[in-house]
Amino acid sequence: MSELQLRTKAWFGDEPLSIDFPPAWKIVKVGPQDAPALSATAMLDRLRHPIGSPPLREIAKGKTKCVIIVDDLTRPTPAADLLPSILAEIMQAGIDVRAVTILLAGGTHPPASTQDMAKKVGANLSPAVRVMAHDSRGDLVDLGTSPAGLPIRINRMVMECDLKIGVGCIYPHPIAGFSGGAKIVLPAVCGVETTRMMHDYLRGSRTRGGSIHTELRQDMIAVARKAGLDFIANVTLNHRREISGLFAGDVVKAHEEGVRAAQRMYAAPVVPEADIVVADMYPFDTSWQFAQDRGLWPIECAGSKASRVVIAACPLGLGTHELFPVASPLWSRIARRLTHFRPADLDRPFEKLRTAVQLIRQKQQQMMVFSPGLHPRDLKALFPRAQWFGEWPALCAALLARHGTGPVTVAVYRCAPFLIPSGMKQPDDLMVNSPSPARLPSAS
Repeated sequence: MSELQLRTKAWFGDEPLSIDFPPAWKIVKVGPQDAPALSATAMLDRLRHPIGSPPLREIAKGKTKCVIIVDDLTRPTPAADLLPSILAEIMQAGIDVRAVTILLAGGTHPPASTQDMAKKVGANLSPAVRVMAHDSRGDLVDLGTSPAGLPIRINRMVMECDLKIGVGCIYPHPIAGFSGGAKIVLPAVCGVETTRMMHDYLRGSRTRGGSIHTELRQDMIAVARKAGLDFIANVTLNHRREISGLFAGDVVKAHEEGVRAAQRMYAAPVVPEADIVVADMYPFDTSWQFAQDRGLWPIECAGSKASRVVIAACPLGLGTHELFPVASPLWSRIARRLTHFRPADLDRPFEKLRTAVQLIRQKQQQMMVFSPGLHPRDLKALFPRAQWFGEWPALCAALLARHGTGPVTVAVYRCAPFLIPSGMKQPDDLMVNSPSPARLPSAS
């Protein structure tokens, strides 16, 4: 048998995973253009030589209370590897470690548990550093409205601090184009109504890994500036979930530089001739909610007669999201969008229709899903034509029964949620300015 090594269970072991195929089958590996992990010294150097802003140590001078906003466990950012360098810089500026709060920010995701927070920040922080979780229905501050008319409600802890640092990861995103940057404020530390209106009204990128100069991103930046975000530290990751790039500094300039690097690192060819397409969901494989949202694109690009295989450990099972519950009926999501239809959307009715058709087609995909942590009943409820497998040998046997011993071409897309299929926008497209956003109707 031909054996291939992957990784599985992000945040729950990050274990090696071996999958094998008959020796006569041709295996085509598609994955990130990896770089080695940055050392602590290299990360500190990037913090001291930021992009588009003074060094963090200078920004922190004279400040008395700091919040470090970190994405939650649904994101793969290994914050524990970066936080010591950030803390060293702000402490050198004179900020007392007891005046530092690390806020795990997941927007409208359920607030992080104590166990989740421990995984994210690691075991090497000073016990004097306060660690807490954002609650989108918790204690919020009213900052008025955004340029597009969003009602801005932001976590009170964030607004009580005079030094605000955002920590996150850059990878393709289905709405924002790419994650990272100002997204660590809007929606990550905002209230549920702010976040709901952002998703329902503002136009984002048409594709994952698309433009970051959209109506949505413009408002994100404006809200982050209004909230006083001083500095970001955004990372790119290799296939082992290690920090291989760090882009620190201004919320716009550092983020744009990081997106260019991500476009180069995560660009991947499509293998149209593949008889079997395997989409590996690591490191977004903690739950099905975020695996299906980020990494099913290779399945959708597969030929009509190809077998489609998904690998997602899902130690948290189905997962959840308040705004986009994974099990919500499609019609209810379409109805909610239509209730928020506005005159500025009259130029894109076919875009909305195309999105609805894509969602319906996705639900009808015939897939073989290797997911020890996902209950077969939950998978069937979402994808009625999918087959669930709890062990790889059983899935491999099913493939062998369908395709025989060869010749067969297998395309394995390692870390599929990171990858951007060839033909997407090139780095220069990121600098195209977009028109001013249309203002939203008044919120009731």
